[in-house]
Amino acid sequence: MWALSHWLSPRPISEPAQRQASAPEPAGVIARSSVLWLLAIGVSQYQQSALNIQFADADAQAVASTLAAQAQGPLYRGVRTLVLRNEEVTRERVLEAMERFLGQAGPDDVAAIFLAGHGVEDISTSSYYFLTHNATAENLRTLALRMSDFDEMVRLLRRNVRGVVVMLDTCHAGAIQIGTGTPLPAHDLVSSLSGGAGFFLLAASRPGESSEEAAAPGHGVFTQALIEGLVGSADSDRDGFVSASELFGYVARSVSRQTDQRQHPYHKMEGTDLLLAAVESGAAAAPPAIEPLVTAGLRMEPPAGRALDANSIATVEFRNLQGDAQYAWIGNALRIAFNTELSKVRALRVYAPELIDRAANASGAGYLETARQMGIGKVLTGSFQIVGDEIRMDAQILDSATGTHEGSDSVLGRLSEFFDLEKRLVLSMLRRLRVKLSAGEGQSIEQDTNSDVDAYRLLLQSEGLLKEAATPPSTAEPVSTPRGTLQPRSPRSGTSSRVGGLWTRPAYAEESAPAAEVRQLLEAYRRALEAKDIDALARLYVEYPGAQRDTARAYLSSAENLEVTISDVAVQQHGGETVVSYTRKDRFVDHKTGRSVHLEVRLTKVLVRENGSWRIAP
Repeated sequence: MWALSHWLSPRPISEPAQRQASAPEPAGVIARSSVLWLLAIGVSQYQQSALNIQFADADAQAVASTLAAQAQGPLYRGVRTLVLRNEEVTRERVLEAMERFLGQAGPDDVAAIFLAGHGVEDISTSSYYFLTHNATAENLRTLALRMSDFDEMVRLLRRNVRGVVVMLDTCHAGAIQIGTGTPLPAHDLVSSLSGGAGFFLLAASRPGESSEEAAAPGHGVFTQALIEGLVGSADSDRDGFVSASELFGYVARSVSRQTDQRQHPYHKMEGTDLLLAAVESGAAAAPPAIEPLVTAGLRMEPPAGRALDANSIATVEFRNLQGDAQYAWIGNALRIAFNTELSKVRALRVYAPELIDRAANASGAGYLETARQMGIGKVLTGSFQIVGDEIRMDAQILDSATGTHEGSDSVLGRLSEFFDLEKRLVLSMLRRLRVKLSAGEGQSIEQDTNSDVDAYRLLLQSEGLLKEAATPPSTAEPVSTPRGTLQPRSPRSGTSSRVGGLWTRPAYAEESAPAAEVRQLLEAYRRALEAKDIDALARLYVEYPGAQRDTARAYLSSAENLEVTISDVAVQQHGGETVVSYTRKDRFVDHKTGRSVHLEVRLTKVLVRENGSWRIAP
């Protein structure tokens, strides 16, 4: 790694470069103080020719040429570009260019990085790499660009400039055979990049998807959409400027449409939106209309007679990027915590995770298709990664009808700050949903409700929510369906009902369950918890597995002076099943530490009638 002195006293760089001199501002336009710095990297020709792709090098050149034209506009006083292609792309040259070229950018400047080529994952180390021209399986760790090094340079750069925009087009294949080594799984490199204020990320595709190249017009689909957006098509408000959010939205819509939904760009914005390009005012093309969703060649539309509800949302999986079984529980914990917080917002109709899972498992569909079938407009998903005692959480909002990203953010901090980080991310997602919170709702989300991660984990385990189980296909991996074999199911007539934090749309109209009897069941459940009576608790369930019994005993034995409150109870019929949703709040003193602990979780249970009494189903 280069010494910090290179940042303080940048020296001339000898890399092959395109440089665009500052141009005079057009008459009548106030001169801008910022400079746009672009490092564009593309590898189409590899030392091992089997890895070659068509347009990555041309894409890098085209993006550089497009942005260089901004030197003639009113937004920047100058544009500096550096293009590295094919054999010029080595690990040392990329890091040097980031440090010595981009390191010249000042606090008012914008730095942009375009990266096109192959991205791979080394499974043995869970490390991600961008394949440089001379990288092979045998020298991957020494010659390829490790994304943790790239990320470190981006974070250093971000401290010195107004904004950093990273554009990644790095998923061009499935498993990549490098020489005689083991095939390496292709991977977009998003998961290895940390966020922060002033960081803007646009990736060509989600994990598991290929980044497509088209013979005409001679660019990758992602780059073509990027160029179209930068020259005006993304200027949706016709103000003569293309912002990061406008560009990202246009690219997401265009690429998804052009690839028949096979490729879905991912974007993340942190901090205030950023103007990227100036275009001729009023000359921008309208964003293309979004066609009905096409999945694996099958056109999918919302179920007949049921429009998607834009104010409804379902929280689905949070992927464990490391795959470390030790932390597998955190994905479910995040999902449940998000659902609990979102359920406090009256403007949203929040679907219980338990019902989404049951519907997805019953149909064998992925989360997006399940959401469409249930009339849900938005899906919230994400990922997490733990390194040492730090955790990074990412969340993103998907439009159920199209699968396109509508907003994303990430937070980074210590694992002990789990709940503070989660709440920050929830509030960020609500801003991206443009939801206006009441003072009471905002205070309820922001307050320190959950105070102990280990106790929260035990509580969820005691409710049977963290046990290992098969999960529906991920939103990040579209369901592969043979053409014409699957048709959306037409729902029976029914009504929509608000159920506390749960929204249900019954498959057919049916009399509501005897709420008084269900409340009696919940009161027996609450008393059994406070009395720490495991046998009484078990009798309320149809099945109470030994593992759940053990975790309930461990949780209750650690909780002195336990007080359990059940509130916001709602009973409803969902698809012929009786469903109860409620908020559980626990307060107690931890037996070992003597600390006061308070926990809150929104739970949903399916109930069955057995021998004249209601019991909780598995």
